[in-house]
Amino acid sequence: MRGIWIVILLINWGFTYAQNNTVTLWGNAPGYSNMHLTIERESNYITRSFQDLATFTVDPKGNFSASFAVEEITKIYISLGELRGHLYVEPGKTYLVTLPLYRPLKPEDKLNPFFTPGSVVLGVQNSSPQEINRKTTAFEEKYNYLFNKNIKRIILTGNKKDLFKIIDEIDVEFPAENGSWFYYYKHFKYQNLYEYAYSSKPRRAIHNGFSTIPVLYNLDTYWASFNRQFNHFFHYYLSSKEGQSFKNTWNKSESFKLITRSLSQDTLFKNRELAELIILKNLYTGYFSNKYSKLKITNIVKSAKDSCVNDENNRIASEILDKITKLNIGEAPPAFELENLSGSKTIVLQDYKGKFVYLNFANTKNYACKKDFQVLEQMAQTYKKDMEIVTILTDEDPDEAMEYVKNNKFSWHFLHFGQNAKILLDYNIKALPTYYLINPEGNMVLSPAPSPEENFAEVFAEIYNNFRRKQLRKNKPKNRTIYDL
Repeated sequence: MRGIWIVILLINWGFTYAQNNTVTLWGNAPGYSNMHLTIERESNYITRSFQDLATFTVDPKGNFSASFAVEEITKIYISLGELRGHLYVEPGKTYLVTLPLYRPLKPEDKLNPFFTPGSVVLGVQNSSPQEINRKTTAFEEKYNYLFNKNIKRIILTGNKKDLFKIIDEIDVEFPAENGSWFYYYKHFKYQNLYEYAYSSKPRRAIHNGFSTIPVLYNLDTYWASFNRQFNHFFHYYLSSKEGQSFKNTWNKSESFKLITRSLSQDTLFKNRELAELIILKNLYTGYFSNKYSKLKITNIVKSAKDSCVNDENNRIASEILDKITKLNIGEAPPAFELENLSGSKTIVLQDYKGKFVYLNFANTKNYACKKDFQVLEQMAQTYKKDMEIVTILTDEDPDEAMEYVKNNKFSWHFLHFGQNAKILLDYNIKALPTYYLINPEGNMVLSPAPSPEENFAEVFAEIYNNFRRKQLRKNKPKNRTIYDL
C-alpha cells in the first residue's frame, strides 16, 4: 500500500512540475488572422541558432493561445513580418500579449537570408510593476540614457570613476537580490562599462565578469557580454605572457581536452565550463577568419563534441561542427524537409540517397535560371538512372511556379522553399541559380557545382567513374579467381 502512495505522489509531483514549467501566451490580434506564428528561443548563442518552442494559429477573429515549457526565465521571439517581437517569460506564468501592427515582409526580403527584422518588445497587458519585462524595459531605458549621456565625456577625460557612478545611480532605482536572475541581468549589462574602464587591462575585466560567476546558459545579457569579451580572445591571448603555455599546446595538439586543460591552468579560467566555451567560441569565429587552419579547427571541434564537461557544452560543440562542415566536400549537406509545388508531399534530402543528387536553387522569374532549365531537362533524361535533379524554387507563389513547370513539361523534381530563409542561409545562397552535387552516400562532392552549361557533364563523368571504381573495390570478392592473376 505504501508503494502505491509513493507512485501516486510521484505522478502528482511530475504533473505539478510540468504545470509549473508551462508558459501560456494568449491575446487578440485581428491583423494576424489566419496566420501561423512560431515561438522560438535562442538555443546557441555562439552560432546564433534558434529552437522552436511552439507554433500556433491565429483564428479568423484574431484570437490566439499557445503553451510551451521552459525550465527557467527565458527570452522568446516571434517573427511578425518586418518585425521580430521578444519577451521574457517565467515558468508557470500566463501572459496576455499585445502584438504590434502587422507589417508584411517585402518580396525581396522574403528571399533574403540576411534580412534583419526590426526588434520590438511585446506588450504584456496583465503585468505588475515588478513583472520582469516591465522591470527590464525600465532598467534598459535608464541605463541607455545615462550611458549615452556620459560615455563621450568619460572617454575624452579618461575619468573611469564616472563609469561606476552610473552603476551606483542605476542600482539605487533598480535593486536586486544577490544571485537572482535580475541581479545577473544587470551585472552583465554593467560589464560593458567595466570593459570601457579596463580596456587596457582585459584580464581585470574578465575576472570581474566571468571568472567567479557560473556560466549562465540561458541569460541573453551574459552571452552578449561573453561574445563581446571573447570575440578575438585567441589573437590577444596567444601573444600574451600568460598565454605562452596555451600557445605551445595549441601549436602541437588537435585535442580539445588538452587545449582546454592548458587554458584552465590560468587562474582566470579555472571554471572548466567557461574555458571550454571560450575555446569553442574562438574555434567557431576562427574557422571563418582564415587566420587558422580550417582542417585543424574541424579536427579539434570533432574531438570536442563528445568530450566536454557537460551535456550543454557537448550540444554547443556538436552544433558548431554542423555549422562549419555543412557545405564541406566529404561531409553531409544540411538536411531539409520541404513540400513539392502542389503541397501534396513532404520531401527530405534522405529520400534521394542511393543516387547522385544535382541540387540547385532557382526562381522561375530569373532569366539565368530559365535558360538553365532547358539544359536540365536534357540532363534529366540522360542521367535518370544514376542522378536525380532536385530544384528548390524560391518563387513567392508556388502555384504560379507549378503552372510554369507544367506548361514547360519539366520532368525532374521541384520543391518549394516555403518562404523559409533558413535553407537559403544553410546553403549560403547569395545568387540564383546555385548548384551542388551530392553523392549516393549522401555526402557533398561539389560545393558549389558547375552549372549545366559549364563543364558539369565532363566533371560529373569523372566523379561518377571514380565512385563506381571505389564501389567495385569495396565489393570485390574475397576469393581470388583466374581473372585476378
